[in-house]
Amino acid sequence: MSRFRLPARVAPSPAAEEPGLQNSAARLRSSREVQSRILAERRAPEAELSAESLEAQLPDQPSMPKREARLAGKREGEGGPPSPALPPEAPSGVVSKPRKEKLVVLFRLPLATERRLELIPGAGEVTPAYMLRAFAKEARAELRRLLAEEDINAHADEARRIFAMSATNMAVGEAMTVYAQGSAIRAMHAALGDPWQIEPRAAIVGAFLAAIASRLIEARRIR
Repeated sequence: MSRFRLPARVAPSPAAEEPGLQNSAARLRSSREVQSRILAERRAPEAELSAESLEAQLPDQPSMPKREARLAGKREGEGGPPSPALPPEAPSGVVSKPRKEKLVVLFRLPLATERRLELIPGAGEVTPAYMLRAFAKEARAELRRLLAEEDINAHADEARRIFAMSATNMAVGEAMTVYAQGSAIRAMHAALGDPWQIEPRAAIVGAFLAAIASRLIEARRIR
């Protein structure tokens, strides 16, 4: 034997013996290179976008005084509530319309008043229910026109009488929607001895609605 030890034989690569394996290794290397190149191309726009967003976040030098003024205004306004927006001024010569309130009332007439419907000319041509609806429509229109105490006084006496009547002396009523001015409703409460307005508004306004309808029925009967 030789006293010199031979180096261990390095086994040849399987790829060197089989061409198919060589092609697979080459495809693997090329696919990795392609993936690295694609990843680098994807990262490039993201880096540019982050740089642009960073530049956009940094304010320009000329705009710094505006920012400082805005911050100073915030510091001055700290501790106090924001000032409410002022309503636009109405043009000169334009008067705002009074606000109407919507109510649902029970339209009820005294039994004696309903009996007078038969004395109205032409009562035989329509039903009593139809006549009541017609007078209720006219009374609602008149109620919308009432504004203050001067308009209320004409119906105050009849409204007091109806408001004080018991249910047995009143006819079966019908619920309906009415509109009235706020100032007129306050005057109605005062006229019926309720200046603090503790009585239900629907009851107060309903009494005046019946009073208006009673006056309309009486005026039609006299004709």
